[in-house]
Amino acid sequence: MKVPVTRDAEAVSWIELGVVAKPHGVSGELRIHVFNPESTLLQELGDVFLLGGDDEEPALVEILSTRPGPKCLLMRLAGVDSRDDAEALRGYLLCVPREALPPLEEGEFYHADLIGLEAFEGAEPIGKVIGVIDYPSVECLKIEVPGGFLEVPMLPEWLERVDTEEGKVHLRRLEEIPLQRRRG
Repeated sequence: MKVPVTRDAEAVSWIELGVVAKPHGVSGELRIHVFNPESTLLQELGDVFLLGGDDEEPALVEILSTRPGPKCLLMRLAGVDSRDDAEALRGYLLCVPREALPPLEEGEFYHADLIGLEAFEGAEPIGKVIGVIDYPSVECLKIEVPGGFLEVPMLPEWLERVDTEEGKVHLRRLEEIPLQRRRG
């Protein structure tokens, strides 16, 4: 799959696929923490964008190779030829533009599409989705509410429906979910 290149990086909706964890070996290979371990998208791409600091422009780089590693993906990128080169990329995000992702089936959605949705319990708005947490046993919506946040399991017991077109997520039985207060 070839990633489309755009001249206006600000207009792009970036989808984060993984992050450079650390170098692997001495020849520039990278250990990549993949955000969705079930996805093979990073192994199918020919190019990926690296996003570093806020003042850096996204950089399109060629993926030379990928292979499974222990709890990670091992990757070689063009121009990364030494351990020092690899170390300089620690913490960089591997991203693609939203439009580069494969189309979805009816009723499916990407986690990135959930961020920013307004959360409702019944007809009452209760907050906003600020993240999706992928625990080993369940995925949870992180909902910002007055006084803190809720981590609501994405299971039918609590998640009634998701409507990305209307920008809403409908939840139920939230009295069972403890409020987590902000620290600091």
